[in-house]
Amino acid sequence: MELLVALAILGVLSTLTLNAFTQSLNYKRHEDLRLKTQQNLRAALHYITQDLRAGAYLHVWHQNPCDVTRPCSNHTQVAIVGLTGDSSPVAEPPGNSFSNSAETGICDARPFQEGDLALLYNGGQVQLLRITQRQLLANYAQACSGPPSPNRDKVQHNQDKISGQWTNSAYMFKVDLATYVVRDDPLEAGRKVLYRMTGYDGTGTVGAGIVAFGITGLEVWYGVPEDPNAQSSRLVFYPTLEDAASAFSAQGYSATPGGGKYIGTLVRAVRVALTGQSPGNLPGKGAPDTLTVTETVELRR
Repeated sequence: MELLVALAILGVLSTLTLNAFTQSLNYKRHEDLRLKTQQNLRAALHYITQDLRAGAYLHVWHQNPCDVTRPCSNHTQVAIVGLTGDSSPVAEPPGNSFSNSAETGICDARPFQEGDLALLYNGGQVQLLRITQRQLLANYAQACSGPPSPNRDKVQHNQDKISGQWTNSAYMFKVDLATYVVRDDPLEAGRKVLYRMTGYDGTGTVGAGIVAFGITGLEVWYGVPEDPNAQSSRLVFYPTLEDAASAFSAQGYSATPGGGKYIGTLVRAVRVALTGQSPGNLPGKGAPDTLTVTETVELRR
């Protein structure tokens, strides 16, 4: 009888020990999956925030219509204009007016190639240009100068003609255009990936490709000063550039470049939220874990 009681107690203790061990394994499995999901999301978010921090003057790009095949910015994707590190002063006489111009004189066009993107900064006005040709005309051993005795190179941008008046602070920067979108996983049906498109039309190959697997959602908000004319003003975050432009329509702002004053030049911060799923199902639940990470990036000048 005593032996049966002892065996029963041993059985109960063994069951309790096994249950505790199983729960411990399940908890560790759950925490491992959550850690992997967090690491994947953080790494993917780093790509986006790094590109946002690499820009200046014109940070986000937009065009209509906007969908996942085009470089544009809305609540579920963002197109980022980033500096490459190459630039040149503009060699045009300050005060001179220009209209519908497809050519710009700069001090050194050697970093620019046909097919490159350039950001033209001219006294607070910014424009994105597609370089169609360059002319290396300058004597680089001599000081750069514009007309009437020019010593400069020229770049053509026949698809993006410009008008205005030159200032003494005009510069041309070489830039990249990267667009982040969520797409179907090409390898696993029913799953999603974060994808990075490059180029003006989204068909670039350099720097393009899958950033992270298991990403199910991307949300973006655009921070614009409540009062753009104030030295310091609270930021209001809008889910789309159209919403932001609507709030400032009385001041002539539009959601896309070329339709008035581009609202993108007022954006001072971008908030990004990424949602992703764990690489496997949670123990005992039969479904993956889902997490969201969010970061707000204050933009440079």
